Amino acid sequence: MELLRRYGLYLAIVLSLVIVIVFFVFKNGQDADSETGQRSKQDMMSSSSDPSSSNYTGGSDGGSGGEIPEDGATPAVLLEQYQEWAQYPPYSRPMSILNHDLAFPFIIENSPDYQLDPKTKEGNGYVCLFQPKTWSVVGNKDVMYVTLECRDKARNRVKISVDSHQVFREWEGQRYGSVSADVNDTGSDGDQVRGDNIYTFAWKPQKADWGQMSLVANITYGPENLKTTVTASFFSSPSIPAEFSGVFSDSLQDGSLIVRAIVNVYKKGKYHLEANLKDEKNGEYIAYAIYDGDLKSGSNEVEFIFFGKILRDKDLDGPYLATSFRGHRVNLPIDPDWYNQGEEGLRKLQAAKTTEPDRELVYPYKDEYKTKFYKVESFAKVVWDSQDKQDRIRQIKALE
Repeated sequence: MELLRRYGLYLAIVLSLVIVIVFFVFKNGQDADSETGQRSKQDMMSSSSDPSSSNYTGGSDGGSGGEIPEDGATPAVLLEQYQEWAQYPPYSRPMSILNHDLAFPFIIENSPDYQLDPKTKEGNGYVCLFQPKTWSVVGNKDVMYVTLECRDKARNRVKISVDSHQVFREWEGQRYGSVSADVNDTGSDGDQVRGDNIYTFAWKPQKADWGQMSLVANITYGPENLKTTVTASFFSSPSIPAEFSGVFSDSLQDGSLIVRAIVNVYKKGKYHLEANLKDEKNGEYIAYAIYDGDLKSGSNEVEFIFFGKILRDKDLDGPYLATSFRGHRVNLPIDPDWYNQGEEGLRKLQAAKTTEPDRELVYPYKDEYKTKFYKVESFAKVVWDSQDKQDRIRQIKALE
């Protein structure tokens, strides 16, 4: 009986530990699922593309197509999803800090490159980070800075020797050599601290350096004099088709906040422009707005519409900060009118070819513009509606 009680006590303790472990594993799993679900919903709501469409991208550059995604979703689910998304127009979407690409549109964060032993193909404990300071370089006055550092198992920086390096323009699977970058660890030419084992590459584009670029460096690192090749990628747009002048104004119109920006256009064409809106008091991200349209050469006034219901739902009084003004000139080899020209238009579309990237970047405006004071109640709380929205609802309902 004593033995039974003793082992019974041990068994109770073990079972208690198992229950506690299972509880925490389950809870952590629930928290992770909840965070993943929250991010997924936030991505859907911030997207400018119809989530019930087959060409839904989850980003800000998508469109709303007519096809239904083949993911097994029922028409009822698609309708519910679409109606939730379509509270706001495609050109004005809510956002938060979770929408990292929208909140920080000028940077790209690379992951550390874990180094491998060339014989065993297993990790040797070192990591190297080749990090562009911005995701793009715009105009020949801009300089692209890329930093390089390597760390050991204890994550201490180790000495690096840059044996060789080359910048390439990438196009249709081919690489074309470009002007070389300057590199140093002397605390000059963009390098922050002399001798801190963080090397800085500085590169300025030439006229032909338009599109996706790669900086490839062969290096020796660590006390063992190990060798590796690292690559950093960024976008280059050396010709500036337009730029934000820094002149802005704002007003309340039809229940929404309108921020107007003067854009100096040097190359007429179709433009896609975006801007973010933040709370002036705590910096919380509220929304971003999109302008798509033709701009003529010279001075143009562009309106960014921050939809009233987004502001009402965020429940934040003004003033607000409009920031991260960015965009590009659309550089496609087709004319939209071709789609309406029957067989002749189809032949033109099929024959269209290009040797140029599909966009020229507008010189951005990264500072903040402070709007006037607005009470949040002054904005309309009505759900967005349009003929396109009603047509889409009828199309989804017809699937039933």
